[in-house]
Amino acid sequence: MATRDTGQPASGITRRDFLKTAAAATAVAGCGLEFMYDPVKAAAYESSPDHTVTFTTCPYCSASCGQRVVKENATGKVVDIYGDFQSPWNSGGLCAKGAGSLQLVNNPRRVGAWTAAEMQEMTGSTSHPVNDVFLSTGTGEVAYKRIEGTDLGNGTSKWVQMDLNTALAEIATALVTERGALSSATYNQKKVAFFGSSHMNNESNYVYRKLIANFGSSNVEHQARI
Repeated sequence: MATRDTGQPASGITRRDFLKTAAAATAVAGCGLEFMYDPVKAAAYESSPDHTVTFTTCPYCSASCGQRVVKENATGKVVDIYGDFQSPWNSGGLCAKGAGSLQLVNNPRRVGAWTAAEMQEMTGSTSHPVNDVFLSTGTGEVAYKRIEGTDLGNGTSKWVQMDLNTALAEIATALVTERGALSSATYNQKKVAFFGSSHMNNESNYVYRKLIANFGSSNVEHQARI
C-alpha cells in the first residue's frame, strides 16, 4: 500500500483496518440488514393507498432516531420499518438494532403477540415455540406469573396468564407491604430487583431511577446496548 513521506498509508487507513471494515461490510450484506432507507421502496409505500405510514421513534436507546412504520391496511400487520429520512437525528440511518426492528415486531417467539390461528399461519403450527401459555388470548393486555407449588420437575414453576391491571395491582400491593415493613435503619430493600432496558429513553429512565431510589433498593441491573 502506498505511503506518504510520514510512513503513513496514503489512504489514511491501514491494511488491517481495511480488511476489518471489508469483513464487517460483508457480514452486514449477508445478514440482509438495510442501515439506510431505500428511497424507491419508501416512495412506493408512502404513495400506496394500501398502506399507512406512521412516524415514530426507535425504541432501542436514548438516541431518538426517527423511524417510519408501514402497516398493511387490509391485514393491519406491520410489513416494514425503516429510518425516517426527514429526521434531523439520523437522516434515515439506523443502527443494527433499529434496522432489525421489523424482526422484533413480527417474531413468532414474542410473548402474547400471536393467537393460535396466527401462529398456524406463520409457522404451520398452532403451538407457541416456547410455551402455549404465551399465545395471545385476544382479550387485551396480559401479564404472566409463575405459580408456586407447581414444580414442573426441573426446578421451575408453571406460567399462567393474568390480566395486566390485576398484575400491576398485585405488584404495587406487594411493594407497599415490603416497603412499609422496613425501619429507617434497614431502608435498603433486598427482596425486590429492578431491571432496566435499552428500550427506555432518557425521560423514562429518569422517572424509573427516581422510583428505585425512593423505594430504597440498590438491586439495579440493565440491558447493555450494542
